[in-house]
Amino acid sequence: LLTLPRFWALVFFVVGTCIYSVYDQQFPVYFASQFATLREGNAMFGYLNSFQVFLEAGGMFCAPWLVNRIGAKNGLIFAGMVMALRMIGSGLVEGPLLISITKLLHAVELPILLVSIFKYNSINFDKRLSSTLYLVGFACTSSVIASVLSPLAGYSYEKYGFAQSYLLMGLMVFSTTFISIFLLRGHKSSTAGVLSRSSSL
Repeated sequence: LLTLPRFWALVFFVVGTCIYSVYDQQFPVYFASQFATLREGNAMFGYLNSFQVFLEAGGMFCAPWLVNRIGAKNGLIFAGMVMALRMIGSGLVEGPLLISITKLLHAVELPILLVSIFKYNSINFDKRLSSTLYLVGFACTSSVIASVLSPLAGYSYEKYGFAQSYLLMGLMVFSTTFISIFLLRGHKSSTAGVLSRSSSL
């Protein structure tokens, strides 16, 4: 698995998208600061987060249809771009309403990302490697990158503030997602590879 270039292309994409876990760590603090009192801010974040969970559940019903229509690679790119938009938007907008809208974009990106990552793996890799791919290429990579970036994000919050830090995170996600357009394999190339192997047999 580690000798496959397409595996490292997937890991590169995951390195960018896993920044969302670092972004989410201190977001409740930033959101609560938009209200008159901390108590009111924490209560509103609880309501917002509960609403987001319901939206994510609904999104899981729609995501397979969308991913089948646009393809696994395009699904990954779309989810990455929405993620970048959410982070950049959090740094640009002000006020509880607009920041809540950017937060709810997570309900759009997450279902598409999860469905796309499994579909992409099944198309481009041996199905016997599916569990290893998810654990190493997605879960493990996300945890390692989050461990490295979390202290840097904390330093950035202290030095530049939440808004500027979110802009920087969003630009990082956008950059890795844009480069992944050229690194990730589309369905057509994968199908061609399968056909060529079948013809050689």
